[in-house]
Amino acid sequence: MNKLIITIVTTLLLAVSGVALAQDFSGEPGRKGSRNHRGMQPMPLTEQFMRAIRHLDLSEEQETNIKAVMQGLKEEVHPIMQNMRAGHEQLKELVKAEAYDQDEVALLAENEGDLATKRIMLTSEALSNVLAQLTDEQREQLDTMAAERKERARNRQEQRGGKNKPRSQG
Repeated sequence: MNKLIITIVTTLLLAVSGVALAQDFSGEPGRKGSRNHRGMQPMPLTEQFMRAIRHLDLSEEQETNIKAVMQGLKEEVHPIMQNMRAGHEQLKELVKAEAYDQDEVALLAENEGDLATKRIMLTSEALSNVLAQLTDEQREQLDTMAAERKERARNRQEQRGGKNKPRSQG
């Protein structure tokens, strides 16, 4: 009887853990998040920047122009990301190979660096083009939001630091 109960409990735990592992960060089955693949997520700076832009009171023309810039960036970065994925797959195969080929890994690393450089160049140009769409007042709002965000981050870090300080022994 005990073996039967143990088997049932183990089966239930395995089934539940399988469902949990199949879910993404969002907790919704089948919905993929942006952080599933190493190196394939958007740059955090871009995400933060665009999140801040959404808080501004943009005109329809600004919204249209910014969407066009970001769509263009997405289209330009897509092939770069595909090449990066292919490089990651090649690297996996090289790591699994019987003999380690340092020269081939070095070529992949150099290519990865070139692709990352292209991605950063395209992204920074797009963000510059987005900023060009903003008024002076909107840029000031962005600066204020950035300063407030830094202050909140500094406060959180201080709070964590205060909790993790070692206690004096007396």
